[in-house]
Amino acid sequence: MAFWRPVETLDDEARRRGLTAFLADGVCSQVRESLQSGPLLVGYALLLGVSNGGIGLLAALGPLTQILQLPTVALIERWRARKVITWWAALASRASWAAALAVPWILPPSRRIPALFVCLTLAAAFGTVAGAAWTPWMRDFLPEHALARAFARRMAAATAVSAVLVLAAGHTVDALPRQGASSLPAYMLVFGVGVLAGLVGLLFLARIPEPAMPPSVRRPWRDIFRPPLADRGFRPVMIFLACWTFAANLTAPFFSVYLLRRFGLPMAWVVGLTVLSQATTALAFRWWGAMADRFDLRTVLRVSGAGYLLTLATWPFVDLLASDILVVTLLVVIHVVAGLTAAGVNLGTGTLALQVAPRGEAAAYLATNALVSGMAAAVAPILAGFSADWLNTQRLTVTIQWSSTWGRELALAVRPLDFHGLDFLWAASVVIGLYAVHRLLALPAGERGLGRALVAAMLDEMRARVRTPIRAISTVPGVREVVELPYSLVARLVPERRLTQRPKTQAPGA
Repeated sequence: MAFWRPVETLDDEARRRGLTAFLADGVCSQVRESLQSGPLLVGYALLLGVSNGGIGLLAALGPLTQILQLPTVALIERWRARKVITWWAALASRASWAAALAVPWILPPSRRIPALFVCLTLAAAFGTVAGAAWTPWMRDFLPEHALARAFARRMAAATAVSAVLVLAAGHTVDALPRQGASSLPAYMLVFGVGVLAGLVGLLFLARIPEPAMPPSVRRPWRDIFRPPLADRGFRPVMIFLACWTFAANLTAPFFSVYLLRRFGLPMAWVVGLTVLSQATTALAFRWWGAMADRFDLRTVLRVSGAGYLLTLATWPFVDLLASDILVVTLLVVIHVVAGLTAAGVNLGTGTLALQVAPRGEAAAYLATNALVSGMAAAVAPILAGFSADWLNTQRLTVTIQWSSTWGRELALAVRPLDFHGLDFLWAASVVIGLYAVHRLLALPAGERGLGRALVAAMLDEMRARVRTPIRAISTVPGVREVVELPYSLVARLVPERRLTQRPKTQAPGA
């Protein structure tokens, strides 16, 4: 029992071991999450005959269980043992996924989809309980001065490892049917590796020490959740995260459906594009983490969020290209840019509430935020899923036509806009995402004016990084100047003054 008991003080050696376990647990958790979600889970659902509404409901299982944040916070207040709650709830969640692996082998086809949804609902429910206890535990364990950097390092390592396994999983799903075997065993193999990674991650999770919670008086539920809603510094953060979560989840379940059905890409290509985006994200996490420590998470979110919305706005126009080579090329560019900007978005949305929540009361603040964001994340994919079939019957086309009768008759028609089906979801996601970014702009004035400084720092960093490899392979000065030219030209658009240290900002709500 001493192993599970919270400790009053943490020495440097215990914190070092805990940080190592924190990193290893992140790798295992990301491997499990990558192999049991995304295009692989969508492809498996489509194989079983799940409709668009079912895809939306599948994406909403996790957010729908966020209501369990409420009893979890009450349990934390009573037991004051976040590590115990996290570990046993995580074990139950991963055991539910193990049970889901047996569904196709013990049940007839007519009962597989309901049974699968039951298992995945249990996994999501226990996962919500584990996450509600894990987040405030990590809030008190991680050093205050390096919180963003610790999460960035964890995300970078986890994404890099999981990307390789996901690419192998996509190839496996495509290779077995070509050899005459069914796709079902391939999916079971992939999901089984994910379950194994999750169980291994529990060993590392148990090695992270838990700082003791400060003493407090037991309070009624309304008193626990009233302070986060009344906090003028925390309420705008919740509004932004709810709006952004709704916008992101409106299209998130249908990226794979779009690629598999609209373009007819094989699973290996779909997973390959996903891995490309994840690899870009992994390379950018530490960079965004350094920028967040140098400037502010809100500034990082404004810059990266705008870039991510730009990639979403590009999706409906990919289908207008006539050449398959151009389509694939544009998809690659979109995924690279999306991966670069998603790193900043994920880092900001994952740690913004964590940073603003006060120590000692983080459980109530974070649970309230997760509940509000979870409602938005649950409604969005369900609404998108059940409207997708109706949207397939709608079409909006804008045609520009020019004709000439001088000399010989000549006619030219260009179609710059052709929205149909899921294209409307992408447009709605961009509009709502822009409103979420607007909510960031409405934060205290002390946080404004840093966007250009961040862009300037990004350009300096890019120029510094590009010089080294070019100098290693070329001694011709002209080559170096050509490579650095784009960054030099864009750098003229930002002020010459550089911020050498993080400026003092007004506290939210001050």
